Amino acid sequence: MVATTTFTHDKGLSIKVADSDFTLVSVLADIDMRQGTPVDETTWLGATYPGALDSFEPQQTDRANNGGLRLVTLSVNVVQAATVEPLLFSAGASKILGIVGYASATAAKDITITMTNTGLTGADATVAPLATGGALPCLILDSESANQVVQVTVLLLGA
Repeated sequence: MVATTTFTHDKGLSIKVADSDFTLVSVLADIDMRQGTPVDETTWLGATYPGALDSFEPQQTDRANNGGLRLVTLSVNVVQAATVEPLLFSAGASKILGIVGYASATAAKDITITMTNTGLTGADATVAPLATGGALPCLILDSESANQVVQVTVLLLGA
């Protein structure tokens, strides 16, 4: 039986992890790549369109400002060396398009980060997320040392 935690970012991004593998998960930056502002920022839309075209409102037809591409930087502590469970995006992202880069706070220790878009959440809070068997984006971190803090930046497709 594995305990899991879901970290929810205030901009709709949720990340599910196994407690035995990851701690201190936080979102350091969440940039909307359409206009280069934070994901929940809407001032770029403007209050009215120049020329007073009342029917013009730059939103999707469902009236939501759903994100396109998101550049997200995460900080996470990898608790164990040779981690197998993924860091799973359970809400707010439909795909990982690429890993932009990463940095580790532990000198001279390697970490390998791979991605998959086939992740699966566990059935409940006692089942760890899996890297295969579903359709959710996830990162798999393989660390040479335990308790290694890593910052990773990914390009996500919004949900």
